[in-house]
Amino acid sequence: MATTTTDDQETTETFSFLKTEVHLRSVASLVLSVSYALLAALAAHFMALSSQAGVPGLQLLFVMQLAELLCVLVVLPCFRPRLTAEDTLQGMILFLSAVIDNLGTILTFMSYIYVVPGLAVGVIQGLIPFSTTCVGYIFLKEHVGVIDSCCILCSVAGVVLVVVGMVMSAASSTHVQWLTVAILLPFAAAFFEGPNNVITRFLIDVQGVSILTDTFYTQLLGTALLLPGTFIFETPRWTMSAPTIAYVIGLCLCDFFSVLSLKLVLKLEKAGVAAVFMTLVIPFTILLDYLFQSHVHGPMELGGITLVVLGTAVVGGHSWWGHRQEMRRNDLLETMNFDKST
Repeated sequence: MATTTTDDQETTETFSFLKTEVHLRSVASLVLSVSYALLAALAAHFMALSSQAGVPGLQLLFVMQLAELLCVLVVLPCFRPRLTAEDTLQGMILFLSAVIDNLGTILTFMSYIYVVPGLAVGVIQGLIPFSTTCVGYIFLKEHVGVIDSCCILCSVAGVVLVVVGMVMSAASSTHVQWLTVAILLPFAAAFFEGPNNVITRFLIDVQGVSILTDTFYTQLLGTALLLPGTFIFETPRWTMSAPTIAYVIGLCLCDFFSVLSLKLVLKLEKAGVAAVFMTLVIPFTILLDYLFQSHVHGPMELGGITLVVLGTAVVGGHSWWGHRQEMRRNDLLETMNFDKST
C-alpha cells in the first residue's frame, strides 16, 4: 500500500514537472518572439531611413553583414562552437542555408526601400505559410489539414488586398514606376524566408549545429558576395551625417539581435509555430510606419494586413497546440521508460 502511494506521488510530481517545463518553454519562446518582432521592425525602418538619407541599399546590407560577422567573431572564443561540418551532407545543408538566408535577407531589406516597411512585412509574413507549404509538398510530400489550408488562403487573400491597396495608392503618386519592383521584391523574399526557417530549424534542432556556427557561415558568405556587388551595381557613399551613422548602427545592432532571437525561437519551436510568433512584427512595423515615416495606411491595406495576421495566427495556434501535446506525450513516455514510437 505504501509503495502504491509513493508511486502515485512520484507520478504526480512528474506530471507537475513536465507541465512546468512546457510552460517555461512557451514563455521563453514568447519573450524571444516579442524581442525579435520589435528588433526586426526597428531594423526595417532603420534600413528605410538610411536609404532615404542617400546610402545605397547594397552598401547598407554589406555594412550590416560585415558588422554582424565581426560580432560573431568576437563571441566565438567565448562559446567555442564546432565550426566544421560533421559530414558532407551537413556541410551541403549549411551552405544551402547560408545561400537561401542571404537571398531572403537581401530581398527583404531591399523591399523596405521600395515600399513602406509595414506593407512589405505584411506581404512577406502573409506568404511565408504558403511558400513553406509549397516547399513541404514538393520536396517532402507533406499535406496540410483543412483548418490550415483555409487559414493559409485567408493570409493569401490578405496579401491580395494589400497589393490592391498599394496599386490604388500608387496610381495617384509619382512613383508608379516602382510599383512592379515594390510588389515583386516582398513576394520573392517570402519564397526564400519560408524554406529558410525550415532548413534553419533542421540544422539547429535536428542536426545540433550551433546557432553561432550557422550565423557565422551566413554572414561570411553574405559579406563576401555583397562586397563586390556594392561596387559593381552601386556607387558607395562612405561620407555620412551623424543621424545617418546612427541609423546604420541601429540597423546593424537590431538585425543582429533579431536574427539571434529568431534562431533561438526556431530551436525551441517548430517552424510552423515560429511563423505565428513572427507575425508579431506586423503590428510593431505598422506602428513605426506612423512614428518614423508619418505614413497612415488606407482601409484596404489595413484590412489585408488584418487577414494576414488572423490567418497566420490560427495556423500557428493550431500547430502550437499540436506541438505542445506531442511534447507532453514524448516527455511522459521518456520519463516512464516507454518507446516514443509505441
